[in-house]
Amino acid sequence: MGGFSEVADKLGQRADSKKWEIVKAAAGLFIRKGTLNTGVRDIAEASGITVGTLYHYFKSKDDIITAFLDFAVLGTNEFVSMTTEALAKLQPQEALRRAIRLYIEYTNEAQSIVLFWHQETGNLPPDQRKRLMENEMVLASLFEKLIERGRQEGIYTIDDAALAAHNIIVLGDMWAFRRWWLGRRYTPDQYIGKQIEFILHGLSNGSMKVIEEPEKEVRRKQ
Repeated sequence: MGGFSEVADKLGQRADSKKWEIVKAAAGLFIRKGTLNTGVRDIAEASGITVGTLYHYFKSKDDIITAFLDFAVLGTNEFVSMTTEALAKLQPQEALRRAIRLYIEYTNEAQSIVLFWHQETGNLPPDQRKRLMENEMVLASLFEKLIERGRQEGIYTIDDAALAAHNIIVLGDMWAFRRWWLGRRYTPDQYIGKQIEFILHGLSNGSMKVIEEPEKEVRRKQ
């Protein structure tokens, strides 16, 4: 199974790549300046396009925020569809390892968007908040099933697979909202490796030998 680049290639077939670049640029501006203090011209400049071109893709800032959610749902659906079949063919430890790596690679690619959602969830309209929460549960369910499979085979000793699944998501998202410190200490690949070891040891109360995976380069996003 490939890494995040494979997911990105799939997303590129279903979503306009320029829209994705605009969304990422807007998320970074919203975090730094606030939604109200960020104008359409600011977003266009950060995206390297004219205001007229931006309006070709989005009618307003609200449309861009809606697109954040659209991309989140699209990314989760692609992640689930690509991993479910492939991971079912792997041993539980390797399956969970690869799922964690893929998720944190996604977080690395979409850091500003992940951070934006953590900051703005409480301010979303009820329908958008409900949609975001449902999307989070789909992701948590995938990790829960992988952990439960390991429990059934006697590999993991933890007794709450659902809580462990949500912990994995938080540890993955931490690369986005603690990057001010983590990014100075670790490369994305180093962070992924350490979190995989930490998570797998925790699931087995430290009694399981974790097989290290070969290092690979993962681009660091600002």
